[in-house]
Amino acid sequence: MAEKSRRSLRVADLIKNELGWIIERYLKDLNQGLITITNVKLSSDLRLAYVYFSVISIKDNKENLEDILKKATPFIRNQLASRIKIKYIPDIRFMHDNSAEYYSKIDNILKKIHEDENN
Repeated sequence: MAEKSRRSLRVADLIKNELGWIIERYLKDLNQGLITITNVKLSSDLRLAYVYFSVISIKDNKENLEDILKKATPFIRNQLASRIKIKYIPDIRFMHDNSAEYYSKIDNILKKIHEDENN
């Protein structure tokens, strides 16, 4: 059981690295800002990959970027298949990772509390 978990983590890390390279190489002309793959979570059978991404952008168009990535999924999956050798290339589901924004809001709240305490 532990071996399967380690394998899942290794495959997820490999997919994360390769997806970052594929997006940087082939989808850099999206004019959407800097796209970062933050995490990849695989199903237990390794057939489904939830790919979390964040974006640093001038425009506030995360939903548009998610749609673009979803439309490019067949191409991305094909590129992934040519770059890694595993028995089955998982289906990919892109999801926006809003943890950075969440942490920023918490940080701002804590700063405000600290300022209120000092005044």
